[in-house]
Amino acid sequence: MRPETRNSVILVLGTGTTAVLSLAYCVYAGRRLGPTGGYADFTAALAFASFCNIALGPINGTIAKFSAGYAARGEYGKVRSIYREAAKRMALYGFVVFALAALAAGPVAEALNFRSTASLMIACAMVYLTLLVSVGRGVLRGVQSFGAYNLNIVAEATIRLALGVAIFALLRTAVAGLSAYILALLATLTLICGQLRGAWRGHDCEPLNGAAIRRFVAPMFVMMGVSAGFENIDLLFVKHYFGELEAGIYGSAFILARAISVVATPFQLLLLPLVAGLYEQGRPLGRTFGRICVYFALLAAGPLLLFWLCSEGIVAGLYGPAYHGAAPLLLPLGLTRLVGYLSAMIALFYASMGRFGFLGVYVPGLILQAAALTLWHTSLSTVVVTVLIVQTAALAGMVAHLIQGRRSRRRESTSRIQVDHAAECRPWRDD
Repeated sequence: MRPETRNSVILVLGTGTTAVLSLAYCVYAGRRLGPTGGYADFTAALAFASFCNIALGPINGTIAKFSAGYAARGEYGKVRSIYREAAKRMALYGFVVFALAALAAGPVAEALNFRSTASLMIACAMVYLTLLVSVGRGVLRGVQSFGAYNLNIVAEATIRLALGVAIFALLRTAVAGLSAYILALLATLTLICGQLRGAWRGHDCEPLNGAAIRRFVAPMFVMMGVSAGFENIDLLFVKHYFGELEAGIYGSAFILARAISVVATPFQLLLLPLVAGLYEQGRPLGRTFGRICVYFALLAAGPLLLFWLCSEGIVAGLYGPAYHGAAPLLLPLGLTRLVGYLSAMIALFYASMGRFGFLGVYVPGLILQAAALTLWHTSLSTVVVTVLIVQTAALAGMVAHLIQGRRSRRRESTSRIQVDHAAECRPWRDD
């Protein structure tokens, strides 16, 4: 079995279990709160946290990429060093940013029509704790310790579900439901510290090339910020432009459409360290990347088929009749997620090699989506169709860039071969 196939299976099992537990908690929260009882605040807080977490993904991705390179060369002392330095900086700088975000929480909560600032404050705390956890998870990804990674994410989802059910039995508010995320992250942070000891056992810290890491981080932040926008700003636009009922209905469809993200997550986690390791070793990349995209598309076809055939039954069975307006949104939202994640995979493929020319296509795509949503938001269906059209156009641009880049590399390779051949055929002279 190929390494990417074996690791894909491992990650699908872990992230799939995590997603089922996470979805169960979100659905349970929706049934407890109702579309007009705070669920719009609950889902908007999660979307806000998700936006920030994805935008901060370069921390995890950078650690994964460089850890993969160090591990491929057997330099586990550098793996230990990158974790130590990143953890210290994220704990300090992240806290400063959290404090600044707390000062701005009031105006942002008002703009997004939150009932109270507390939900947004909890979302900010979720981002800070997730940032700390993601440092360790980046190391586990980089050294391809996917079994330990699975244990970590499944433990977080299990703890969150158990605590959330207990909390909702006492309090039925969005703030109470969101607090389970904080408690689960604190428990997970404790767990990951123990897991990491095995990643570098017997190796002392070694000096790092900080300049190379910093050069990689800056464009990664741009890339992940765009990915975060593609995945989450539609819900934030709905929360701003629509009433609580519509926002709650859209939020339920938004949560269910994450079934596509469940399928995408293991391949996104695998892609960067796998391609970075192959690139470091000078091995071919194209076929491996192609197989990963095909695996993702085949698995994503399952939930999309269910959204097409059973959308009303899914919404009614999970959320209840109060959310029936979400059914028509499921298939177009699922398709939007599919094309969005394919674009993100192309971006990760290039990022794993340290090439960021694709940003010339990726960034304008997000700007176009924001502009389109500002102009066209007369109904929830209009929002979904607008986002689907823009993200499909962005994917077409990314594929065109990928094809053009491959042709350019082939021409360069052919030119080098011709030059080498000419040099071999040139008569030898003793000057």
